[in-house]
Amino acid sequence: MKTKAMRERLLASSMICGAAFAVLAVNPAQAADNEVQEVVVTGTRIPSPNLTSTSPVQVITDREFKLQGKTDVIELVNNLPQQYQNSQVDFSGTSNPLSSPGGISTADLRGLGPQRTLVLVDGRRLGIGDANSGNNNPSPDLNQIPGQLVDRVEVLTGGASSTYGSDAVAGVVNFVMKHNFDGMQIDVQTGLAQHGQHNDLVQGLLKAKGFTIPGDRWDGRSRDVSILLGMNGADGKGNVTGYLVYHRQDPVNQGTRDYSACKINVGPASGPTTPVCSGSANSNQFIDLNSGNTFTVVGHQFLTWPQATSDPPALFNSNPFQYLQHQDTRYSAGFSGHYDFSKNLNLYSEFSFMNDRSSTQVAPSGQFEGGGNGPSGGDLINCNNPLLSAQQANTICTPAQIASGQSVELLIGRRAIEGGGRASAYEHQNYRAVFGIKGAVPEYEDFHYDIYGQYYYTSLFQENHNYLSLSRIAKALQVVDVGGTPTCIAKVTGADAACVPYNIFTQGGVNASQINYLNSTGTEEGTIEQTVVSASVAGNLGKYGIKSPWANDPVGIALGLEDRREHYRFAPDAASLSGDLSGFGGASTPIDASLGVTEVFGELRVPVASDLPLMKNLSVELGYRYSDYSSGLTADTYKVGGDWSPIEDLRFRGSYQRAIRAPNIVELFNPQAVTNTSQLAADPCAGNAATPAAASLAQCMNTGVTAAQYGNGGSTNHIVQCPAGQCAVLNGGNPALRPETADTYSLGFTLKPSWLSGFTGSVDFWDIKVADEINSVPLVFTVNQCLTTGNPLFCSGVVRTASGNLFGTSQATGGYVRGTVVNVGLAHNSGVDFQASYNVNLDAVGLGDTGSLQFNFIGSYLLKAEFQPTPGAHTYDCAGLYGPTCQTVNPTWRHTLRSSWQTPWDLLLSAQWRYIGDTKLETNTADATLSNGRTDKFDGKLKVVSYLDLSGIWTVADHFAIRAGVNNLFDKDPQTISSLIAQTGSPNAYPTYDLLGRTLFVGVTATF
Repeated sequence: MKTKAMRERLLASSMICGAAFAVLAVNPAQAADNEVQEVVVTGTRIPSPNLTSTSPVQVITDREFKLQGKTDVIELVNNLPQQYQNSQVDFSGTSNPLSSPGGISTADLRGLGPQRTLVLVDGRRLGIGDANSGNNNPSPDLNQIPGQLVDRVEVLTGGASSTYGSDAVAGVVNFVMKHNFDGMQIDVQTGLAQHGQHNDLVQGLLKAKGFTIPGDRWDGRSRDVSILLGMNGADGKGNVTGYLVYHRQDPVNQGTRDYSACKINVGPASGPTTPVCSGSANSNQFIDLNSGNTFTVVGHQFLTWPQATSDPPALFNSNPFQYLQHQDTRYSAGFSGHYDFSKNLNLYSEFSFMNDRSSTQVAPSGQFEGGGNGPSGGDLINCNNPLLSAQQANTICTPAQIASGQSVELLIGRRAIEGGGRASAYEHQNYRAVFGIKGAVPEYEDFHYDIYGQYYYTSLFQENHNYLSLSRIAKALQVVDVGGTPTCIAKVTGADAACVPYNIFTQGGVNASQINYLNSTGTEEGTIEQTVVSASVAGNLGKYGIKSPWANDPVGIALGLEDRREHYRFAPDAASLSGDLSGFGGASTPIDASLGVTEVFGELRVPVASDLPLMKNLSVELGYRYSDYSSGLTADTYKVGGDWSPIEDLRFRGSYQRAIRAPNIVELFNPQAVTNTSQLAADPCAGNAATPAAASLAQCMNTGVTAAQYGNGGSTNHIVQCPAGQCAVLNGGNPALRPETADTYSLGFTLKPSWLSGFTGSVDFWDIKVADEINSVPLVFTVNQCLTTGNPLFCSGVVRTASGNLFGTSQATGGYVRGTVVNVGLAHNSGVDFQASYNVNLDAVGLGDTGSLQFNFIGSYLLKAEFQPTPGAHTYDCAGLYGPTCQTVNPTWRHTLRSSWQTPWDLLLSAQWRYIGDTKLETNTADATLSNGRTDKFDGKLKVVSYLDLSGIWTVADHFAIRAGVNNLFDKDPQTISSLIAQTGSPNAYPTYDLLGRTLFVGVTATF
């Protein structure tokens, strides 16, 4: 690990290099010979004139950023049909606020997880962006990439590990940045969200509960300012380009939208077709673990739960506190420079910096059921506690217990409404520096070398505040009478002189001094460092006569060596390590570990034939990479591809690639810890007096439930349901992990008919099969398999508390489902991608001098999204489905269509149609793994959604342009579903859909 002084020297040297480039640009050396321009496309390292890819590559230009009004890169990427947003593993500006990590954005091609999408900047790997060990899928943070500096985005479908190394399983997203800029450009943009409340269904639910219905809103304002400066050398041999970018967005609360103003539940209690505004039972609920009875505090008494007059209420509505869009302030700066001393020596350097500060908020802290220090996860209350009324003491204690001061254990869910919401503040800061040399190889000028070193460093500081301390709650509930004054036993014994008794047994009895004593803050900080040293040489073998006799171009070749080292450190403070923050989800886990890999790679491109009958072009492409990891693992990856053009207008292409994803540091070394999760929202063996458990007694006994505990809907329902729609999971790493392997195929064609000028199109079939997938077995699958089969393989993963609960805070006391990572899963996704563009001059079709029209279409059809959780298990297919096991929305068809009119009056008008196909609820299917035996008619189907976006760019003068637009013109609501399906903390919807409503933007660009 580099020291701080070493980092400072590295950064200083990068800045010195930038200054040197500027001097050289003003005082150039002798001119170099001009070279034939070469093209390198994403997916290969072999440069060549007019080279095309054997794998499908989609290109998004910088104009698309302006037409969509997007300055955050993730917002543009999320509109691609190939990009998925899984609320459980992906991050963006509208991430679930209940997630412990945050403040980052991730790409997730094909829905295979962000850790299986490789992100490049100018063809070089971007490092992991978040040092929080609670992020089980560490991947690059797209917030590091300023949208104003992106020249184009290239998205490659399928594996590319032989070219780029590990992680390129689902595909590659390559951000090609603007270099060689000459002049100055200032860009300013502001945006707003506007939403009119028109969800009559949810408004009726809010009214039925007496909740406030929000009015129409203007909120979520964003502000962006960027400055781009560049200078070319007088002889055109050098350039320095620098930038400074500022971004800020305001938070938006879920309570500002009618569809997210309350937690919507649909279940046995409300009926499978009847939605209700529900909430968290962690509000005013006291469960006597001895009798199984449930009480609530009204006045100074324990009454049967629920009671309409209780305060806090029986069910707490958390949504108005939760952020729909998080707050964010970001500064980015950097430069790139190069100077061509000669055709054999080109020095280049890049440096980028980002500081991103964001915050999110959720409902107030409190006591959460299962978080106590009792043997079953409850809170211990001494029976002679003077804060208890006589009625309350006699309700939960025997006379003997009252006389002796013995403690009884209660499961308490009591919301600290007297305090504000829990908040998390994230600061991510990163640096990326590249220095390299490249040029033609002396004496072998058909070959070009490229040698560079890259240093990447990111830091995280996270502050979680306004949480109650579990250890202080335990002390504040143990109270005795001292001279007529209720006093903490801890204060009497001297264990804690500051202890203040916590009076939750009297309505209105909690005051500011109690909250101030109980409040605690946890901080976490970490760093990730990555160094890359790479050397490669590429060229053609024409000088040596290695060329097909039927081809015009010689054989191309690329060879290289790369060494990559990563160090991951995450250090929570004592409060976070101990899991002392009530409602944080569990203890944080520290990591301090390193991982390295040394790789050799090579590629070969063989033009076989050209300019022959039915053989305009025929080429074959081969690639191989050998990887040797410091953990002792080795891996081989390879590819074979080809393209054939029988005529100029038509080109067929296909490829096979063996890709890998090596286990990362978190997956290998993350310590095990218990945390809450929405992946398992309910315990099928818990019931209440009104509703029996969903599973039978025999099934529940497979999971460790006793007959006395079973929730049969009568008097023996002692198992408490997982509170707030969150059971617990045991997460953690596994040092014995192997690399997962992927076989990826693509086969398609491109069409550019000479008889239809301006049209290009392509159709590509893709198939990705991942074996030995590094993943945890889906929690719902583990529980269901244990229930129905009793197989010890699964039942050993269901660990209940002594009281039979499936929620807890520690591995010692139980109350969790095992979710540690293993090489166990198999995923198989396939589909067909469609691309088309058409440019037509209106004068050519008889419409006079009225400009031109452009049409751009991207569509994707999902054929299958299969997953096999364990070897030999039933394989289920999530194509066209959504739900708790499939997790995200998997429509079979998605597309975007942009139509633009370039008028002769320097005005560009554009409309975009975004289409998301319908999906069905997985549990309503006949699939044995996905079905739960009940039919949910309310959530049964997510309907087709179409969004219309309008925008325009007016070039007022040669150096001045104004743009404006509106996205989601008709202010369509997201598809509303049960929060238990979408995940607790969500706005009753998936982030696949527009969550803010209509958004508007206006921007100005001035170029000098």
